[in-house]
Amino acid sequence: MYTFTLPSGLEAELREMTGAEESLLTNRRLMKDGEAVNQVLRNCLARLGDKTEFGAKDVLDLLSGDRLFLLVKLRQISFGDEVDLTLTCPAKDCGETTDVHIALDDLEVTSYGTEREFIFELPRSKKPVIFTLLDGHMEKRLAVLKAPDLHSAMLMRVKEIDGKAPNKNSLAELPAFDLNALRAEMQRVDGGIDTSIHTVCSSCGARIVTRLEAEPPFLFPNVRL
Repeated sequence: MYTFTLPSGLEAELREMTGAEESLLTNRRLMKDGEAVNQVLRNCLARLGDKTEFGAKDVLDLLSGDRLFLLVKLRQISFGDEVDLTLTCPAKDCGETTDVHIALDDLEVTSYGTEREFIFELPRSKKPVIFTLLDGHMEKRLAVLKAPDLHSAMLMRVKEIDGKAPNKNSLAELPAFDLNALRAEMQRVDGGIDTSIHTVCSSCGARIVTRLEAEPPFLFPNVRL
């Protein structure tokens, strides 16, 4: 077993993935609605804090930063620290590939604070906003949205705007300046592990941006998918 301290401060023990978990991660239906990752985490968690027995809710209760951290550590103990990616240039007239090497131990980890609910005053409209941290339950709801947009995850985190429960138009009606400030505040209080990858095409110099967990070699090294 492998023991880790999550960004929230909770201690967890993991076992390596087996073929059973690989099968879950290649199930397109389960991957599409996010259930594959939930089941894999549940299968491979041996302890979560003081708990040694837990169900699906315990995994969904975890903060998003903790969940991604566990997924990275699970990859690390199952396949090793090194990840080699071949990224295709997004430029229309290029399409060449660029190789990127990632060492998982080098990824930056940010700890969560002790608060789970936050009050923020929007700078332009002066409206108070109460918001919370993203967790697995919200991730599950996001996964089944037909057309998630820039505001979807933000809206799920908001509990009140100016004393009222939000609706689907709540963020759309706010000044863009306020939205940008709220987004920055949410990012400021978030914890987790930074899996963003920023590089440039080795052929044309175009910018390439992706997330490590979105690339097949992250969980399937040496497999052509």
